[in-house]
Amino acid sequence: MRLETLGFSHVAEYVGGKADWVAHALPREGERASIAYASDLADGDPPTCALDTPLSAVSQLLAQSSYGYCLVVNQDRILLGRVRKSAIADAEPTAPAESVMEPGPSTVRASTPANELAERLAGQGLHTAILTTPRGRLLGVFHRDRLERGRGTSH
Repeated sequence: MRLETLGFSHVAEYVGGKADWVAHALPREGERASIAYASDLADGDPPTCALDTPLSAVSQLLAQSSYGYCLVVNQDRILLGRVRKSAIADAEPTAPAESVMEPGPSTVRASTPANELAERLAGQGLHTAILTTPRGRLLGVFHRDRLERGRGTSH
């Protein structure tokens, strides 16, 4: 409403806010438009499976991947949990992913500046962060080393 009182005639309300805007890779303007956000450097296609995916299939998926885990999502790509490769080793191959899943892994918003996220991950001894929209839809996985390689450093 304030923009309209200032004379702007084409004003729209974006209910999702900045985090949702950035998560959908929409154009950015302003002083911070050139800042790299976590979503800019994320792998948008990490290994995923459903709650009922047999662990034998999850194991095969991870054998062909550089990831040590599979992200469990529903049909709308809402993040439900994570299955670590180590949890599959002693499990029944026909058991569903849900049986060894860690529910609700920590996530980060796509609008987090990449530099800040890399520093936070380094401080915690972590290398990756799962990115979701504010509603929990999986966007991808941010890899700290991608940013560090771009700066010419490695950890």
